[in-house]
Amino acid sequence: MQEIRINLISPDGQKTVCWSLPGKNLREVIAINHQDPGGSCGGRGICGKCKIRVKGEVNPLTQQERDFLLPEELKLGLRLACFCTVQGPLDVYLDYAPQSEKSWKKAKKYQFKPLVKTESFFINGLDKSEPVPLLKRIANALPGFNLEITPQNINELVRLDREGRPAIELKALVFGRQAVKYVGREKRSAYGIALDIGTTSLFAYLADLENGDIIQAASATNMQRVHGSDVLSRVSYCLEKEGGLEELHMILINNINSLIDDLLQKSNLTARDLFKITAVGNPVMLHLLLGLSVKGFASTPYCGLFIDTMNLEASLAGIKTQNDTALIILPQVGGFVGADTIACLLNTPSQVKRFLLVDIGTNGEIVLANGNKLWAASAAAGPAFEGGRISSGMRAGPGAVDKVFFRNDGKIGFNTIGADNTKGLCGSGIIDLIAVLRRGKYIDEFGIINQASSFDENIRLQSTGNGMQMEITDPDSGGRFIITQQDIREVQLAKAAIRTGIDILLQQAEINIKDLEAVYLAGAFGNVLQAESCLEVGLIPPVSREKIVNIGNAAAEGALKALLSDAALAEANTWQNKLRYVELANHENFQDLFINNINFPDAGERTTNLEPEIQMPRLF
Repeated sequence: MQEIRINLISPDGQKTVCWSLPGKNLREVIAINHQDPGGSCGGRGICGKCKIRVKGEVNPLTQQERDFLLPEELKLGLRLACFCTVQGPLDVYLDYAPQSEKSWKKAKKYQFKPLVKTESFFINGLDKSEPVPLLKRIANALPGFNLEITPQNINELVRLDREGRPAIELKALVFGRQAVKYVGREKRSAYGIALDIGTTSLFAYLADLENGDIIQAASATNMQRVHGSDVLSRVSYCLEKEGGLEELHMILINNINSLIDDLLQKSNLTARDLFKITAVGNPVMLHLLLGLSVKGFASTPYCGLFIDTMNLEASLAGIKTQNDTALIILPQVGGFVGADTIACLLNTPSQVKRFLLVDIGTNGEIVLANGNKLWAASAAAGPAFEGGRISSGMRAGPGAVDKVFFRNDGKIGFNTIGADNTKGLCGSGIIDLIAVLRRGKYIDEFGIINQASSFDENIRLQSTGNGMQMEITDPDSGGRFIITQQDIREVQLAKAAIRTGIDILLQQAEINIKDLEAVYLAGAFGNVLQAESCLEVGLIPPVSREKIVNIGNAAAEGALKALLSDAALAEANTWQNKLRYVELANHENFQDLFINNINFPDAGERTTNLEPEIQMPRLF
């Protein structure tokens, strides 16, 4: 059977030629050739995100595929890679825009009942003989509505209210069923912010509350990191330094205000256009948002000051607003498992009853569902998965290696984000690299660099005062980075913390990993992880590849749903009531499981040769 030529063309015009047999799935062809087909469902045809432009011979468009595409996209010749089979020669135009950018630029909408509507009504001018106060006349014209307008708004209306003036038409901005938040001559739009407060990064959506359109998205570094990369470091800072709590609170509030200002300026809006903010994050971040004591997180039983939904004026927390803007903090689970985990659950399919959810970051949150029973835990993974404590580590950005793979010629190659010059490895690149080194037998099951391995000219083994290290060069770009023995140890400790949490929840739920219907990887980092790499290093237990689904920045998406839908906010409370928090530090088998999980798969029960000495992570 004759192979068919396929040209994979990147947005900058660079062409990669590959070959395929007729009838092959196009998404698989793209992935095999180390290109990113996009999407978040692993090619199962349920997310509609692996959009490509195709010229050439593929199978006809089906109705199922058509339902995922807009009319404008169909006119441009866009297809979904996972629905296409190769029939003849092809030119395939790939879109490398980051998923977080693509998700909001589509101006997607969630199905919900609008939270905001505009009501038109009339009032008469002031009658000198029988004067009726302005607000009373408005209330009489809107029977059944609650007036919740600001003093600033009232003063605006005074300028319109002249004695003897005939009836004037006004417009009321109504929230929910009857709450009037603004009254004026002109129709006014209302916007909201969905905020995900991470230990390392902040992410926010700006959305139109009346029609659900996503207007803008933005992210920023959480500048509290200067006082510690993890939550326990920040708790210690608050308790040990006079004024430490107030300092971290103000750092976070200034961060948030700058992020909101950026969103508003890019959208030609002002603070008076904001009426609602939803916020999610881990419990420590949410306490610092409100300036509340974090003493309860310094020692067992690790209990904060609040756990249920909080609803207050955003200005009371220090957020700059002008409309008595509501700040709604979604409910939390307990311990170090917060509202960000609840928000993630808002993005899981309702029909899937037995699943594992892992939000991987500095703090790894884990949820295991077995029908209507759910268990949750938090694992202290540390900063290794975000480039911290890694010799060539860095956060994802231009110059960061985000994918590592074996090329067709057997050499190690890698993809660099947005630049030709390689600066270092971000989290997904680190996991990929360790997986590749394991497959190539450059490191053994204990994580020890195998000096007897057959190294090619692109991998140079070096001996230093701190142990062995490898210098790896990309044969295409010439970019290079190093990976040390200690770097490998850091990854082993981080992945062991996550994996041990998973194993303990499996024991609590009395469920076999094979019985799970899905494994969801969440978070900005979890969304770009390669399932094969996760399985290779033992970050997650051995499951069928097709069960592993990247669900994106699910915490931010959940905060967005709660911003736009009261039903989603109610669902968040339902999830909270179902969840049982498990304190990993109290589990009798934690230490044994952790030590066993340090090794890579197929290591058996051997735990020797682990130099330097393993240090147990700080436990929550």
